[in-house]
This record gives sequence, structure tokens and C-alpha cells, in this order.
Amino acid sequence: MSDFPKQYDPKIAEPQAQNLWTENNISAPHESTTGKTFHIPMPPPNVTGNLHLGHAMTLTIEDIMTRYHRMKGDSTLWIPGTDHAGIATQAQVEKRLRSQGRDRKELGREEFLKECWKWIEEYSGNIQNQMKKMGASIDWSKERFTFDEKANKLVESIFVDLFKKDLIYRGEYMVNYSPGLESVISDIEVEYQEVTEKMYHINYFISGSDKELEIATTRPETLLADQAVAVHPKDKRYKKFIGKKVILPIVNKEIPIIADEMVDMEFGTGVVKITPAHDPADFETGKRHNLRMDYAVIDKNGYMNKEAGTFAGFHAATQARDNIVELLKSKGNLVKVEPYTHKVGFCSRSGTRVETFVSTQWFVKAGELAKRVIKGYEAEEFKILPARFNKTFEDWIYNLRDWCISRQLWWGHQIPAYFHKETGELLGVTQNPSELFEKFGEENVRRDEDVLDTWFSSGLWPLTILDWDLNPENIGELFKKFYPAQVLETGHDILFFWVIRMLLLAYHYTDETPFKTIYLHGLIFDEHGKKMSKSFGNVIDPVDVIDQYSTDAIRLSLTLGNTPGNNVNFSMRQVEEYSLFLNKFWNIMRFAAMNVGNITASRDELYQKIAANEDALLPYEKWILSRLSTTIEKLSNSMENFSFTATGSDLLAFIRDDFADFAIEAYKIEKENSQLGKEVISVVALEILVMMHPYIPHITETLYGHITEGKILATETWSKMYRKPDVVIEGNIEKISNIVRVIRNIRSEKNIKPGELKDVWIATSPMHEKIVEENTNLLIGLAKINNFNFCKKPENPDDFAYGIVGDIEIFVDAAIDADALEDEKNRILAQIEDKKSYLRGITAKLSNASFVKNAPEKIVRAEMEKRRQAEEQLEKFEEKLRNIESRLK
Repeated sequence: MSDFPKQYDPKIAEPQAQNLWTENNISAPHESTTGKTFHIPMPPPNVTGNLHLGHAMTLTIEDIMTRYHRMKGDSTLWIPGTDHAGIATQAQVEKRLRSQGRDRKELGREEFLKECWKWIEEYSGNIQNQMKKMGASIDWSKERFTFDEKANKLVESIFVDLFKKDLIYRGEYMVNYSPGLESVISDIEVEYQEVTEKMYHINYFISGSDKELEIATTRPETLLADQAVAVHPKDKRYKKFIGKKVILPIVNKEIPIIADEMVDMEFGTGVVKITPAHDPADFETGKRHNLRMDYAVIDKNGYMNKEAGTFAGFHAATQARDNIVELLKSKGNLVKVEPYTHKVGFCSRSGTRVETFVSTQWFVKAGELAKRVIKGYEAEEFKILPARFNKTFEDWIYNLRDWCISRQLWWGHQIPAYFHKETGELLGVTQNPSELFEKFGEENVRRDEDVLDTWFSSGLWPLTILDWDLNPENIGELFKKFYPAQVLETGHDILFFWVIRMLLLAYHYTDETPFKTIYLHGLIFDEHGKKMSKSFGNVIDPVDVIDQYSTDAIRLSLTLGNTPGNNVNFSMRQVEEYSLFLNKFWNIMRFAAMNVGNITASRDELYQKIAANEDALLPYEKWILSRLSTTIEKLSNSMENFSFTATGSDLLAFIRDDFADFAIEAYKIEKENSQLGKEVISVVALEILVMMHPYIPHITETLYGHITEGKILATETWSKMYRKPDVVIEGNIEKISNIVRVIRNIRSEKNIKPGELKDVWIATSPMHEKIVEENTNLLIGLAKINNFNFCKKPENPDDFAYGIVGDIEIFVDAAIDADALEDEKNRILAQIEDKKSYLRGITAKLSNASFVKNAPEKIVRAEMEKRRQAEEQLEKFEEKLRNIESRLK
């Protein structure tokens, strides 16, 4: 024990623990002792990114699951991986090129891709090192990358296969376009910001009439491409105009007045302009009414095109808008202009305002693929936690529109489609274009320059990491053994963007769900519930937190009290508190070890020795073993049901309240009278380290090494219940513990010095006499009692500080003389208020007809007994108060 440091130093211990796990290859899948496997696909972070709190939470939750199942005996697989992050990586490389005075287009595709790979080589190690720093027990020998050679081959083969099945096609659709990136982007890459602009009210004159319809728009420049105006079919104000035409201002051509239920009669004037080529909602309306869909006057970079006539070449949102508004004013069409605040989409990568336009892109028929997913969902082949996200999932999966998968980037999986250079005709979709070259001449064939949406390759992640292949003969052993995964853990914000895409592709190719449970965690905000943002100055770097405190402290902060799907308010104060707990935990375990010595026996051997001498166990020893069994049972069930975050707090309470504050102190007092005290404390200490290991692996591994003379905790077996919980003994010792707590509270309130012994009287009913008598030594030692007077009240009870536990009355010699009576009165008044508050709560519960009807009869009876005891205690406190008040008169 001489080499057991007095203080815990995570800066030394954490790297040592990580090296120990690496040297012993603990993360490799081992043979199952349960006949079961456990596999969890890691959401791949951006390869050139840095760890943020969201990653840290994901890694912690997944590591808790993985360590538990590994210790339980399941053959466990957790594969690390990173995402090539098409848009993010290309944006970073282009930024560096610009700083060097170079340009992507000047370099050309081949040279630019070389620059991207250089960037990957330089920065890809950051995220991996940070993942290791989080203590993630990942099998690094199987690390994957969404753009490695095998992944690229799989992605291309899937694209070709889906095209052959007519599940991928090329067509026109309304898409998001980032002028800054010069590429189509997905919805998740659009950030909505509140902006204040102008709302322009414009009159469209009804053809052949002196009437007009007033519309309101923030983008008057788009009216040049209007194809109709729409009203609600039930709007009485405009019903008579449906089917007529209006004169489109400036253009002076007729467009129809149509009826569509998407129009909100209560918003604005109840009349909207329909511009299918420049608005997603209008695009859908246009399809329903067979309007022209492709007539656009603004190009993808936000400038007016040649269809805009005299406005061609103008910047749409500035020059063109100003000129068009002036023209509308001169022609008498402009009614008014007023400020208007609304949300506008901006590219999350470039910061430029997103343009929506109709474009020729590649699409997946997501609705077709969804049919098998829906069948699996309705058959409960997978479940979503928390269940409230089922509604969100249903809203998406039952209403999927075709998925645009092409991106105008160079970095990424290049689409394996080939066109004729002159005619633009699609010649074929293939991984091997040699036949096309031979047929049409290689000089006449060009490959599609677009790449696939990152979510397409990420959607294949469950198959990619397990070496699945389109050819059944080439499917790897990992897939055969570990598919489907037991759980997918990820943020609820990408349920649609990632989770649904994985379900679509995996179900199509395996006819099986890729994961049996989808566990969704919430988002992380600052301690005030505000989104973390560089502009707010509230971003917290987890690596900085680790350097200041420890990995285990941030792991506890990100998980304890965190329930599935709920957002987390992250607080540095909480990290500091858990850091202090880790120091206390170290001291608790070190103190236990100093008292019992090195533990060379295994848990099995200790349990066997205890079982062989069961009759020799003292009451408190039976109690702590029962409490241990209760804790093991509760924690194991919680781990299986993915509610481990809340139960972790219960485990901390067991360590602090049951083990440290009571069991160890009781061991010191009863040491000479106990035959099995050393074995009991030893086995409880070992089980605590095992149960805490998934949460705080570094400190538990370090402690275990010191206590057991170098054994490895990460490869130990999970805790098992060796004895059934004993509710009787737990109830009995709980009474003793509560008596001690009441006496300690009285001592604290009366400012009695810690080492000063006081006389105590305890009066109890016959049913509790034996419990108190059996534990007299504990009461005297734990409550610092001088003379212990049992089963009777003192001669002058009003001269003593008073407390109650159940029907047990406690009197402490705290010198309640005339001068102290007022303080004692106030203390008793506080006890009365606490008891009344407790009674109000329990009475409300028992008055709830639903609770009484649905709760088990045993629970209802227990609540009624609690109320009875509380009422009796209240009567005794009130009697005590009356006695004090009579003395004060």
C-alpha cells in the first residue's frame, strides 16, 4: 500500500490507463460467454474536425454501453470511423488555397483532390487523438473512413445498382444552393437566421376588370417569373375571381388566378404569388396545377439571368430589387412598403444566403425505399428511444420526397455516370467505363463532375464498417457475426438526415433493420439554456475541460441526470463538482484499502467465504450486502433498458451515503467484533469499482490496480447478484441510519463540537427495541454518544433537543435551558413545517384516484403507512412545541 498515492492526479492516471488498455487490446471482440454479441455503429465525425461537446457526449454514452456489455461477457464491437465531410473539407482546403493566392478552378480537379488528401493527412489525427483522450474503448484496428478505397467501391456499386433498379434517376427539382460553395446543399446545412427586411405590397390588376388583388412579398424581383396567383378555395373574398387572370406587373402578361388549400387566409391579404422556379412551396403548388416549373429569372449565384430582360446581370437582392420597386411605383402597382422580420436560410459553411432554384440533379426514390422501412417500423423490428420521437419519425417516413444526392463539389464520391461530351447524352452508369470508351471513344466521354451527398455514403455506414458487399460471396465475417447492431446512439437532430437514410439503404439491401434500438440524445446548451456559438462567446472546448479537470469529470457531467432526447445545459460548475467527487471517491477507496489491505481474492472467492459463514455476519454487514445487491440489480436493469444516465446518480449516492458514510464507519466501530468485516468491505469496494467503470473508467482502473496489486479492471466481469436483497434488514438499518442522521443534525444545529460526546435517550415501541439493541455499538460510535439510555424518556424531556424517526423518539442532551428555548422552538417549528409539507404531498398522491386505481396494492399500502407515521410524528412535534411555548410564557 506504500505506493498508493494520497491524492489522485488525472494527468498521470488517465494516459496510463489508456496505455494499459491499448497494450492489453481490451477493445478487440472476444469470444462471448453469454452467447450474445453487442455492436454499436459510431456516428463518424468529420475527419478534419475537432472534438466538441456533442461528440464528447456521444463517445461517453456509447462507451458506457460498450464497457458494460464487454464486462457482461458479450462479444463486443465498437468500430471508430470518420466522415470525409464533402462540403466542410472542400471549404477548408479552398480557404487555404485562397490564403496562398491559389484557386481551385485554376488547379483543376486532379490537383485539387491532391490538396484535399494533403489536408486529410495533416489534420485527420486531431479527432482520433481527442477520441482516445475521452477514454473511448474503440477497436482502432478496424478504423474506417467514409472515403477509403473499400467504402468508395461500395458507394459506387450501390449507386449503379439503384440506378439499374430505377431507384435513382436524374431529373429537375427544387434544391438549396449555396453561392459561396457553388454547390447544392442539404437541408441540414441550411441555418435559419432572423433578418429584418422590407415587405412590398403590390397590386396585380385583374384582366378585363377595374379590380385588383394585393399580394405581399419580400422578393419583388421574383415576380418576373410568376406563373400564377393563388387564393384559398373557401375564401369568400376571392372566390368569384378563381379561374380569371391577372396582369403580371412590368411583364404585362396574363397569369391565372388559382385556388389552393396551401394559402393561409389569415396571413397578409390571403393572396400569394406563385413562382415555382424560386420558392419550394410554390414549386409544389406549381406541380399540382401544371404550371411551368423551369422559368427562372435569377441564377444560382443570385444574379438576374437573361430571362430578366433589362435587369439581366443585376444582383437580384440589391440592384434588381431597387429598380423593380421604382418601376412598380411609377406604374401605380406599389401599394406600400413596411418592415418585416422573418427567418431566412443561410449556408452553414459559407455564410452566404441560400438560393432555391430548379436544377437537374440526381435523386433517390426515397418513397419507394421507405415502404420496407415502414413495414419494419410497424412490425416493431426496431424501436426509438425516447418514444416521443416516434411521431417525428412518422411525419418524415410517411411523407418522404425524392432525395437529391448530387453535389457540385470535387471532394467526395464522384458519381459513376458518363455523358457524351458534345450532346450531353447520358451514355451509362457504371463502375467500369471501358465498354463506353470502346463504344463511343474515350475522348468523347466525360464523367459526371458532381459528387454524392455525404449523407449517401454515411447512409451506408452500418454496412460499410462490417465489410458488407453487394456480392454475397464477398460479405465479411464481421457482418455475419455482428449485424444488425443492438443499438444506434446519436443526436435527435439528425434523425431524418442520417438515421432514416441508413434505414432506407440497409433495409433495401439486407431486408433487415440495421439496428434494433435507436437511442437519441439531446443537444448541448450552455448553463443558461442558450445555444453554444462562437458569436455568443459561450463555446466550451471539451479538450480544455479535460486539461483543466479530467476526462472522467466531463464524462459524469455529460451523462448523469441526462435522459434520452432531452437537451443538456452544460455547466463548468458541475464539472468542478464532479472533479471534487472524484477526489473524494479516491479517498474513500484508498481509506477502505488502507483498512482491509490489498485484495488478492476474487469477488467469487470473497462471496464464497461470506456465504460459508453467513451466521457470523453482523446486521450492518447484512445490510450493506443487501444494499449492494439492490444496487447491482437496479443498475444492470437500467443498463439493459438504456436508462443508465439517471441510475448513475443512484450509484454515486450508494457510494457516498451507504458505503462511505455508514458501512466504512461501521466497520471501524465493529472491527473487533466482526469475523467477516474485511471480506464484506473488500467485496463491496470491488463491486463499486466494477459498476462505476463504464462511467469513469480511468480512476476506477487506477484504483483497481492499486487495490488488487495490478489486475486489469476493464477485462473483469460485470457485477452479479450473489444474494437476494433483504428488505427487512435494509429497513432496519435504515432506521438506525436515520436515528444517527437526526442526532447529527441536532448536534450541528446546536453547535456541539465534533469530538464532544453527548447523552442520548431513545424511546421506542417494542417492535423496534430489538433493532436498536442489536445496533447499540453503531449508534454510540456513529452518533458520538456518551451515555446511551434505551427504551425510556429522560425525566425532564423538555430540557432536551428532540427528534423523531418513525415512532422512535430521540432526546439529546443539548442543554436546552431558558436561554436556548427560543432556538429549540424555532427548530421544532421548522420540523413541523417540513412534516406538513410532506403530508400535503403524500395526501395529494393518495387523493389521486388514478394513482390509487393503477398503482400496485403494495405501493398504495406503503404510502398509506407513510402518511400514518407522518401524522403521528406531526402530533408529537406539535405536543413538543406546546410544552416549549408553555415554558416560555
